Amino acid sequence: MPTIIAVDVSLSMTRPVPVAGAATGGTGDEGLTYHQLAIQAVNGILDYLAKHSRLEFVSLIVYSSLYEVLVDFTRDYESVRAALHKIDHYDKTSLENVLVAVNNMFKTHWGAQNYCQIIFLTDCGVGMGPSSLKNTVINLQNFKAQSSSSGVKVPLSENQWVGFSYPSKLTFVGLGNPADTAFKFGTKLYQQLLDVSGQNGQVFIPKLKSLSIEDPIDDGDELGCRYLTRKSVQELVENMCEQNYKQFEATLRCGGYFRLDGGITIWPAPLPYTSKDIFGAETTKLISRKLEICGYISLSDIGSPMSVSRHLILPRHEPDRLRISSKDNPSPEEKLEQDVKSFYAKPDGGGGGGGGDNDEDGTSAGDSTRESVCVLLHGALKVENMAALVLLTENWYGFIYSYADSKKKSNLMLNVLPPGNDVVPWLGDLRFLGNLDDAFPGENPSFPIKAEKRSYSQNIVVWIRQAGLQSDIQKVLRHAKKLPEKTQHFYKELNRIRRAALSLGFVELLEGLAHIFEREAATLGSSSSPDCGIQLKHAANELRKPSNRDLKAVIQAMPTKYNQVA
Repeated sequence: MPTIIAVDVSLSMTRPVPVAGAATGGTGDEGLTYHQLAIQAVNGILDYLAKHSRLEFVSLIVYSSLYEVLVDFTRDYESVRAALHKIDHYDKTSLENVLVAVNNMFKTHWGAQNYCQIIFLTDCGVGMGPSSLKNTVINLQNFKAQSSSSGVKVPLSENQWVGFSYPSKLTFVGLGNPADTAFKFGTKLYQQLLDVSGQNGQVFIPKLKSLSIEDPIDDGDELGCRYLTRKSVQELVENMCEQNYKQFEATLRCGGYFRLDGGITIWPAPLPYTSKDIFGAETTKLISRKLEICGYISLSDIGSPMSVSRHLILPRHEPDRLRISSKDNPSPEEKLEQDVKSFYAKPDGGGGGGGGDNDEDGTSAGDSTRESVCVLLHGALKVENMAALVLLTENWYGFIYSYADSKKKSNLMLNVLPPGNDVVPWLGDLRFLGNLDDAFPGENPSFPIKAEKRSYSQNIVVWIRQAGLQSDIQKVLRHAKKLPEKTQHFYKELNRIRRAALSLGFVELLEGLAHIFEREAATLGSSSSPDCGIQLKHAANELRKPSNRDLKAVIQAMPTKYNQVA
């Protein structure tokens, strides 16, 4: 989940921050500027990420009427801190230009499927002229109105922003006094931008308190002595980080009666999945906080199914959960299970009984001696080369497996499948998977069940990149130059390319191949077989015939005295 931090470097950020005077004793923040508070906020974000989300990629951008990428996406937070000392200030604020740049920059690096956090640190200046924030909101409203009324996509201008084309959260951190009229007007415009664009995000503003204990300020008093300080900015950043980077904590369970369970942290946090039915009704599903392992399957049988997202699973240290408090009121089965766990969790030399010995802090053992489901599961899956099928919530599954990003380090990964029971075609309905011992006599024990002819196991043509198409055409030409020995191979590859082009609607490729064959026939050397030129001209003519535009048609070789075609 990459993060983009954008710092406002317009001239208004160089203003000194109003501080408490001598009447209030001073605060030690004299001489501060809004830019210095923004630098403090960036360092606060980096400190939080270094402590709680060290795997986050961070990019640093500065903007005014133009923008500049100071640090590209990196996990080296020290390089981001070093770049903060190289920031210069420029002219007026233009938010729309940097929003367009952020959209293009993220898609170039990460595509349109990844989730991004975008954090703006600004004094909530609105700019002026055609590039002001007010005009941006007006243009956005007009674009939405035209698109909804006409029902067609309205073309965009070069520097017009109408929202991000990928899942994202847009956050504005406002550095200013909420009692200030200009700051209040700016925050309203920034919130209006989020509302009109439909972006998932929030505008954070500091909660300032009175500096005088003797003269407290009422909530309705906006003209009291409230001042922006380093401490208020620190609290603002901590509040923003706790909301935006909240960890997804869950419990992983496996086994039957004597269940193994443990706390885990899923990173990055899985997002809600929204799907539409044929009538256009939207349904949103959330992953449960209790994940249940249903069984285990070989990685070779799983293959590479379509997935929604991938996440890292980390163990979560919890206080001792083996004790039963009176308010829990467990069932007899749960109490028996807890007693069994308490018995096995007791240190060597401990007496019988089911209560277990606890330390003064309420824990029965240290973290080093406490069992970990993640460690056990990771080791077993890695050695056996298998994956665990996990139930995420009702009618939604995923796979947990061991993944090595290097030769020395491997991690436990969660691959989230699309919601549904039959989302992996070659596995069938995931609810009906069972053990080999459960098979009836005479059933085929092989798994997965192999059909006589599976479409996904046949040779397919992939032309995602230009190099793939070029290599296929070059392969046909290499066979053509070895005629008549390679006559069958030549026409087999030719028909394969022709069917792929017709399936994709790439009819122009057939005419292009015909031109290539005619040119090759005209430039053949004296050492080439006469059958080579004959077959190339024949293939060019066949490609141009309308009858060969049918997918079921097959181009056959022309019988000559040089080949053995009947």
